[in-house]
Amino acid sequence: MKKSKIFAALILCLGFINPLSAQTTGTLSFSCNTAAPSGNWGNKHVAAIWIQNNANPSVFIKTNAKYGNEDDHLPSWELISKNNLVDAVTGSTLGSYGTLSIDWDGTDVSKNVVMDGDYSIYIEMGWGSNKTNDHATTKFSFTKGSATQQLTPTGDTHYSTVSLKWQPTATLISSYEDKNGVNVFPNPSNGAITLYFYKELLNAKLVVSDLAGKIVYSENTKLIPEGSKTLNISGMPAGIYMLSIRSDESYFTYKLLIEE
Repeated sequence: MKKSKIFAALILCLGFINPLSAQTTGTLSFSCNTAAPSGNWGNKHVAAIWIQNNANPSVFIKTNAKYGNEDDHLPSWELISKNNLVDAVTGSTLGSYGTLSIDWDGTDVSKNVVMDGDYSIYIEMGWGSNKTNDHATTKFSFTKGSATQQLTPTGDTHYSTVSLKWQPTATLISSYEDKNGVNVFPNPSNGAITLYFYKELLNAKLVVSDLAGKIVYSENTKLIPEGSKTLNISGMPAGIYMLSIRSDESYFTYKLLIEE
């Protein structure tokens, strides 16, 4: 098939992709001001921030931040997370109220990019000995997808000046060169792709998935040395695929176009 026909078909195909079936990479930035509850509680308190899926609220995605060791004073977070702290920012009990902020990379506790759709960021604080009453939990919803979303939702007594911004990663379907990371070429290709690593990656995971989120290739390795590596998915149908490369220190993502 000629390239012009492929790209025409690609444009038509993209027009009908269900956004809820995509896995857009990007970053959610969240911040809010916190305020002490009424009463003589002092300033010490614990807090947690995490992500859940709106379509299925029982699905825990990831803890973003957690402060303090009194987990039972954060009953909402403890119930849904089962104390999971993968990739979370952690710290000691907070000694004052003020601004809390986090960044989320769109991945779950398995470090896989989650499907696009509606999600909520939850925040909970606990401040007293009564584990049932001396805490406050609220949530703020946003849409993870290919469009940038900037929100300033109304807060409440405990959480105010709220700001959420989902910023998708801008990725083009073309040969991609990142002098700080990986050179991916050719792109488009027939499925035989060269990855050139400008630096070694430790404990690396390479994943290729289709637009429905189905993983078609996965590889884990303790070390990818600087230099070239071949990735071959030539047996896959023509179309768009997502390549993610994650290591201890880096995370890269690219769109691949496989031709017939």
